[in-house]
Order: sequence, then C-alpha cells, then structure tokens
Amino acid sequence: MRGVVDACFLIDWSRFRRRRILEELFDVLLVHEEVLGQVRSEVTVEYASSLLAKGVLRLYPWSEADEVEFVTLRSQVSSNSRIPSLERPDLLCLIIAYNSGAVLLSENVGVHRVVEYHPKYSRVRVWTALDVIEQSVYRGLVEVQSEADFLRVVKEYELDTHHRFRRDRIERSVGRVRAWLRG
Repeated sequence: MRGVVDACFLIDWSRFRRRRILEELFDVLLVHEEVLGQVRSEVTVEYASSLLAKGVLRLYPWSEADEVEFVTLRSQVSSNSRIPSLERPDLLCLIIAYNSGAVLLSENVGVHRVVEYHPKYSRVRVWTALDVIEQSVYRGLVEVQSEADFLRVVKEYELDTHHRFRRDRIERSVGRVRAWLRG
C-alpha cells in the first residue's frame, strides 16, 4: 500500500512508541521535499532519516504539471469559504495523493474539507493516526483481543504525541473494531 505523509502526521507519528507499524502497513510513503523542510525536531529528523534509509519514505518527483495543478487548486481552495486556509505543503500532499492513488496521512482539517467539498479530490482517501491504528488492527500489525486493548493503543498514541482524538471518532472506531472482533 502507498501513502503520502504530511509534516504534522510525521512529527506526531515519530513520537509514537509503536511507530514501526507505519512502515509495516505501507510499502512506500511519498513525501514532498517541502514537507521535509518543515521537520525540525531531532526525533522527527531521525525518524524520517530512518524511513528514507530503509526506502520506505521516498521523495515524490514534483513536476511542472504538478505545479500547475497546485496553482489551480490553491485558487479554488482560497475561494471556498467552507475550507480553512491551507499551507502550500498541505496542498502538495493532497495533489501527490491524488496523482499517485495513495492514502494521504493527515490530521489537517482543511485537507479533510477539500476532500469533502472538492469534486476532483473527493476520491482521495485521507487517514488520520486513528485510522492508521484501526487499519493496523485489521491487518494484524497490532494485536487486540478486546475493545479495551484497542483503547489502550489509542491512549498510548495520545500520551506519546499529546494529540487528542475527538471522542465521537474514537467511539465510531471502537464500534468498527468491536464488529471486526466478533467476526
């Protein structure tokens, strides 16, 4: 499976004690060089370097056609009041995911809104860290025997990264995992 990773996701995930599951879940993670330019902390730089060395994280070969697509998308997004302002690297990630058919890994609300409201980009799958954890359960990368086990992994992520998931999203995830456990 292919993924595209944005800076915030990479920064948070680098602090997660179970970060290995990302490289087990995805064969390739594409990244734009401008996204890597946003990475500053030592732990995230080391994590990204490790993924690059393993060949899991790869630079996306940005083209002139991609740049034209960026200018168009930026204009469309800025004129849509339902979509919060997005930085250039966030839009680059969206374009890369669209063009490569990859899953975009992002917590950015604006990115989620583009997918919700923009007809062209509506087919892009965007996963948050909670989605990645849930998918890792289904694929046997994180073993859980109960809802409590799943919630323990979610809590580990929240503790490690200081990122809090909305309770309604956790409840929906728990419901899906519960159904999956019942098989």
